[in-house]
Parts: sequence; structure tokens; C-alpha cells
Amino acid sequence: MAESVNPDSSTSRLRSFGRHMRQHPVRSKKYKWIALSCVGLLLLMVGIAGVSFVRLRTNIQTDTLNLGSAQNANLEDGPLDILVVGSDTRSGSNSNYGDENDAASGARADVIMLVQISQDHQNVSVLSFPRDLIVDIPACKAQDGTEYAEAKDTQINESLSHGGPGCTVATISSITGVNIDHFMLVDFNAVKALSNVIGGVDVCVTQAIDDSYSGLNIPAGNSSVQGEQALAFLRSRHGFGDGSDTSRIAAQQSFLASMFRKVKAEGTLSNPSQLMNIAEAVTQNVTVDQGLTNPATLVDLGTMVSDIDLSQIVFATVPHEPYTYNENKLQISDSAQAIFEKLRQDQSLRVEAEPSTSASPAASASETAQELLLSAPVEVLNGSGSIQQGKHVASLLEQEKFTNVTAQNDTSSYASSAVIYPEGYEQEAKKIADKLGITEARVSTSYAAITVLVGEDFKDGDAVAQKESKIAGEAQGQTADQVKCQQSFQY
Repeated sequence: MAESVNPDSSTSRLRSFGRHMRQHPVRSKKYKWIALSCVGLLLLMVGIAGVSFVRLRTNIQTDTLNLGSAQNANLEDGPLDILVVGSDTRSGSNSNYGDENDAASGARADVIMLVQISQDHQNVSVLSFPRDLIVDIPACKAQDGTEYAEAKDTQINESLSHGGPGCTVATISSITGVNIDHFMLVDFNAVKALSNVIGGVDVCVTQAIDDSYSGLNIPAGNSSVQGEQALAFLRSRHGFGDGSDTSRIAAQQSFLASMFRKVKAEGTLSNPSQLMNIAEAVTQNVTVDQGLTNPATLVDLGTMVSDIDLSQIVFATVPHEPYTYNENKLQISDSAQAIFEKLRQDQSLRVEAEPSTSASPAASASETAQELLLSAPVEVLNGSGSIQQGKHVASLLEQEKFTNVTAQNDTSSYASSAVIYPEGYEQEAKKIADKLGITEARVSTSYAAITVLVGEDFKDGDAVAQKESKIAGEAQGQTADQVKCQQSFQY
């Protein structure tokens, strides 16, 4: 029999298991490979109401919340902050994803996402930290008494090897000034099981991907992935964008947004049987802090977010720039402080777009011609499902004085529109994107021409219907209601 929960007590109970809880840690079992923690985020979103609490509580492993010597107290009774962490250790049940050397290597925090649920339960912010960030890791003390000195100018994913996930918590808290209430680590096996439970997740890529590193093999356009292919989609670093970790993060955010849309659309949140299957898939492969082992707390999480609009769930990547001493690494940029301040003040990361004004007249045609290379090659690939839309879009660009425009119907369909351009054509691509109302414009070495992907969001009309909101600090990301097609990476 499931334990009954008084909805009115959810907020107070979550606080009691948050910042002011005295920790009584249980010694954790050996960490499994958790390099992608997306299912942990879904568990936070759906809760596990209607399940056998005792059985699920037995499944969960625990570890210490914060191993850092310094404790922040900036947010007393504000939002709920949960760190979702993934480890790249390749031992135990995940040994088939690496060789003996991989299995013997230490654990690193491969995926780091800070999830904040606002105090009024109206917003969710998910902030990702690339694994290549160079930061200062604070001094940490492991459960076994081992002390780790502060490590300055160290890659952020090394924090997990400084005593466990509690040191990653301490690192993110130190960087952001946000007190973190809970953490969650999730095993790869849960990713596969969860994607099977919900019947697959819809994804979109601009070109076919056959990534021998991750095993991802999907055609161009829209696909539904589950099991090993869902895991491969989340792991792939050689399949998206420019092959960087930030491109992989963008694909993961798109995957999560799609998963949330499906869960909401199919009524999973109100289906006890489905919730039971999800909880079973996740809790057998999860490590959390002691506060998250309370079943009523997990129920409260589901209650808190079940009615949040998808447009209020914001995924963002912390603003960053090349590291001063190694351009192959990253460092947090100054603009990130705007995001951290939003989180500390319990504010949404969304920044509503200001209405357009006619105060500043548009540039004349002659001025535009001087600034732009209007003979730049432009290829319109129509994957909207509307046969005539490609030619229509081409005619719109010709009206803007572009003289080298071609159009063709693509055999693939695209969920969302995008402008992809080779280096040197940024101004031209921006003008095209602005004209067509396309919010996604990116550079790629794989394209010889400015390529306009006309997606299912642009079946008719002269521009894509706008529902985009900017993110604080000019961060890259999306909201859960947005459908995005990921640029495929050729290597």
C-alpha cells in the first residue's frame, strides 16, 4: 500500500530534507558508469507517486551530500537545487563500454547539470557545465577520512575523484554561490531501460550519423531512439555540431526536451503503472544523498513540477570561452555571473524578448548591399513536408537581393528550421535567419554554401512562428517546448 501524502506539506518536507538537514551518510557501493545522467533529471520531474516505497528505497544507494570544507548559506528557504552528476568510470556492469584500462581508471564527472525548481513551482532551470571547463576544486574530505587539497586550475570533471560526488557538489556550489540540496547519479543501464519504458524518444539530425565511437547509427531527419541507440545518442561526441562537448550537451538538452514533451503528452505523470516502471528503471541504478531516499520527498518532487508549463523548463549551458592557457579547454566567461545571480535570486533563466520597435529605420538596400555578399551561394533544403515551401522560401531570399539561391525538396524531414553556414558568411546567414524568423544559425565546416533547412515548424508563411525566449547571460540552450534538429558532425 502506497503511503498517503498531504500535498500541503510538500514544501516544508522538502526543506527539511534540504539545506538544513544533518547528514547521516551510508557508505556507498562502488560507483558505476554514469556518464549520462539524463534519466536522473526525468525522475526528478515525474516523481514516483503510486509505487511501492519500501521496495524502491531498498534499490537506492547513498553517499554524502557535500564533502567541501566551506558551506554556503546564501539561500535559506528558496528554490530546490539538485545536482545531477555522471561518472565515466567503466567498471562493474558497464565494463562492456570500455577496455581493461578504462575499467581501471578513476571516476570523473563526465556530465554535470544543476537543476533548480523555483520556490513557487512555476519554473525549472537546468544548467549544464561542460566537462572541459578549467576551475578551482575546493578542498574535500572523503567518507573514509582521505583529505584532498584544493586543486586550482583543474578540469571540472576531476572533482569526482576528490572523494566522490560530494566534492562535485562542493565545486559547483563554490562556482555559482548556490547551496545545493541534493545530488543524483544515474547508471547507463537506467538510460536504456527508461527509454524502453516510455517507448522511445523522438530526435532529429540534419544528416545521417554513423558514429563508431558511441555506436549511434540513425538516418537524417526524425527518428525514435530507445535502448542502446538512446544511450548512443546521449553519449555521442563525434556525431553533433563541431564534435565538442558543448555540441553533445546541446543534443542531450534536445533529447531531454523531447522526452519531457512525450511524458506530458501521453499522461505518464498520472499513470501509476508507468510511474512504477520508470521508478524501477531508475532507482536500481542510482546513487543519491541521504535526503533523497525519503519516498515522500520523491513524491513531492513530482507534485511540485507536474503542472509546470514546458515553456518554463529552461535548458542552458554555462557561458564559457577558450581557456587562457589552452584553447582546447574552456573557462567560465564573465557573462555567466548573470545566470548565477538569477539562480541565487530564484529567478527563471528566461529573458523575455523585447518587442520590436520602429524607432530605428531599417538599412537601405544600398547600405545592405555594401555590407553583405549578396552573391553568396544559398541552398534551401525543404524538409517541412510542404512541397512548395522550399521554392517559396527561395523567392523570399531573392526578394532580399540574394542572387545565387537554389531550392530542392529533401527526402528527409526536419523538426525545426535552421541556417547553417561556412566560415566567412556570418553576416549573410544572420540576415537570412532574421528574415525567415529562424532562431538557430550556426557555422559548420561541412557546408560549402549557406544552407537553409526548412523544417516542420515552417510549413507555410513567410517566417517561422516565434516562441523563442532568450536565456540570461546570452547562454546557449532551449526550453522544453522547443523542437530542435541537431546538426550532424562529419569526421
